[in-house]
Amino acid sequence: MGTYILRRLLGMIPMLFAITVFVFLMMHAAPGNAIESMLNPRIKDMAALQAQLIHQNGLDKPLPVQYVDWLGNFIRGDWGYSFAQGVPVRQLVLPALGNTLILAALAEVFILLIGVPLGIWQARRPYSLFDTSTSIVNIILFSIPYYIIAIFLIYFLAIKLHVFPSQNAVGTGPQAGSIVDHLYHALLPALSIALASSAVYSRYTRGSMLDVSRRDFTRTARAKGLTEGVVFRKHVFRNGMIPIVTQLGFDIGSLAGGAVILEGLFAYQGMGYITLQAATQRDYNVIMATSLIIAIGVLLGNLIADILYAVVDPRIRYQ
Repeated sequence: MGTYILRRLLGMIPMLFAITVFVFLMMHAAPGNAIESMLNPRIKDMAALQAQLIHQNGLDKPLPVQYVDWLGNFIRGDWGYSFAQGVPVRQLVLPALGNTLILAALAEVFILLIGVPLGIWQARRPYSLFDTSTSIVNIILFSIPYYIIAIFLIYFLAIKLHVFPSQNAVGTGPQAGSIVDHLYHALLPALSIALASSAVYSRYTRGSMLDVSRRDFTRTARAKGLTEGVVFRKHVFRNGMIPIVTQLGFDIGSLAGGAVILEGLFAYQGMGYITLQAATQRDYNVIMATSLIIAIGVLLGNLIADILYAVVDPRIRYQ
């Protein structure tokens, strides 16, 4: 297993390199630049000032030279400077990454607590009234975009009932910046993600459990005289969790990147929110840093899913 993990980690290096090259070229293919977006067009002699700033920041160098300079600085820990925000990129990105990790962890907890138990309960009572009614609700939730769900939650829980805040990642009270304050502000966007995603987990869990319960080894366990509860716990549940592990691995990567629309809707200062802002402002250094972190999150999520396969199913071994 250790050799496999090391090989996978080394294999990520060329993939990350290709991703950064692609993002770098796509950014520079777009019209305009960060200097244009940060200057007031009413400034006198703006063209001369713009040319000076472009030269000072090395934006007039050939693209391969700019990329090599950025990559070398990034490896040394210098992530560059945000043209739009006027602060070092690390100072901007690291707090946003922390906010997104809190949001992702809370959303995943809700998803697992809602989706998996619901799917198990449906599989234990297939085609019953409970199974049919909850399946209809799941289809409805899965069909509605999560930002529409977020709008309803904001309207009822934030605006009408004033139970949760509708914006920001931290508050202004005495607990501002504490983990409790972060969790409180992340609760509503996390619930918005969880309501839609738990429907997917519920369907996967139900389908997988029903499929495993009909297999030969399950029928053999019943023929030996084992009770239905023992059969389900020792045979159906563990084997039926493999598709859920797959989805969990994908979610780890995607949630680590932040939900761009959702974070923008809640003005939640996470990775998706600052990436969207940087894209509109052509803030190259911020986009490169966030893109690389998101790519690392996706690749690590897939690796975690592969490792969990072996944990869930002892028959799977990586050589």
